[in-house]
Amino acid sequence: MDYSLIAILGLIIALMMFVAEIFIPSGGLIAVLALSSMAASLWGAWMAWWGTSPAFWWTYIASIIVLIPTTIGMSVKIFPNTAWGKKFIHEAPTLEEVSGFQAETDHLRSLIGKTGKTQTLLNPSGFVIVDHERHHCESQGMIIDPRVDVEIIAVEGTRLVVKMVKKPVKESSDTEEKSAPKRESLADGSLDFEVPET
Repeated sequence: MDYSLIAILGLIIALMMFVAEIFIPSGGLIAVLALSSMAASLWGAWMAWWGTSPAFWWTYIASIIVLIPTTIGMSVKIFPNTAWGKKFIHEAPTLEEVSGFQAETDHLRSLIGKTGKTQTLLNPSGFVIVDHERHHCESQGMIIDPRVDVEIIAVEGTRLVVKMVKKPVKESSDTEEKSAPKRESLADGSLDFEVPET
């Protein structure tokens, strides 16, 4: 068995795996394979050069120290600009795309505290009309009927979070009048009932 061939092939495979780990999400599986290849390469170099050619051994060690960071750095700089790299790496959103999304988010946040009216049944999501605009919304787990007044309390993504507006209970002005019986007096000032004599 040619140990020097194992050392060289193992190093090449390890370098390729390190580059692949950067661009391909694998949950660390490719990194484990890269480290295994590197271990096999070190073992092959040890068997091939440690006792017989120390100069080759230390050249190999120096090449590992230089090649691993150089290969990874160059691949990060060059690979994304290649046609193949553009298939794997998605371009960052443009400033116009980001600002458009941010403007929409700011507009939705400006509605917090305002009241609107549900357009559809919220079960728990649906639509609400706020300031003559139709927005996607959701309640806090409650079912809310259409045409009910709601208050915007938060924003989650592109949805408004709403809750029902509690209407103040109107106290009847004639409550006291109903509870206390009326005593009407006659025209001459006398009472409309007789007081028993003691």
